[in-house]
Amino acid sequence: MPEFTNPTTFPAFHELPSSTSSAPAADNWFLLAQIKENMTITKTTLVVRDRAGVDFAVTFDDGDHRGLPSNGNEPLRFRKGHTLVVPRATRTDREGEGKKAVVRVPAGQSGGVRVVPGGLEQVLELGQVLAAGEEGVAKKKCAACGEAEEDDGKPLLRCTGCGAAAYCSKACQVRGWSELGHKSNCKVVKSIREIWP
Repeated sequence: MPEFTNPTTFPAFHELPSSTSSAPAADNWFLLAQIKENMTITKTTLVVRDRAGVDFAVTFDDGDHRGLPSNGNEPLRFRKGHTLVVPRATRTDREGEGKKAVVRVPAGQSGGVRVVPGGLEQVLELGQVLAAGEEGVAKKKCAACGEAEEDDGKPLLRCTGCGAAAYCSKACQVRGWSELGHKSNCKVVKSIREIWP
């Protein structure tokens, strides 16, 4: 799991390499930006906001007004408020007065783009929680009551949706889902774990 606060791995728009510069082949980075608006008319175009609060456009050379090719998977759904993940994104600086820089996803590269069903702030926060959990917690704890899993006792029950949250009982699972907010986090956690296993 990557470190979500690392600006090298998760650069803001103005920190992205320019499309005219050569980026090192070994580097792997991801642009994370919350979708503000889908402006698609003939070519898929989104207005998004990055973690620094900068608004910019993301255009896709693949697809048309009907959407992006699905590559055998579920087609991408660009919903307002969800988080766009663009691997190895580059900034395209456009010449001319009044023209703003954009992120252009070249033909053939849209297959790596993902959409996480949650806001950018939620994705960053949950990404940090998941990364911290991997750093080696001696004993797993119930997400609702905090009771630690005993070495000789029964194992905690894992959430079947995301596989990350664990509970000591059905009562704690119900409490975690409704009162403690796992209902709104479950799909986001599942998406994060699918993109960064």
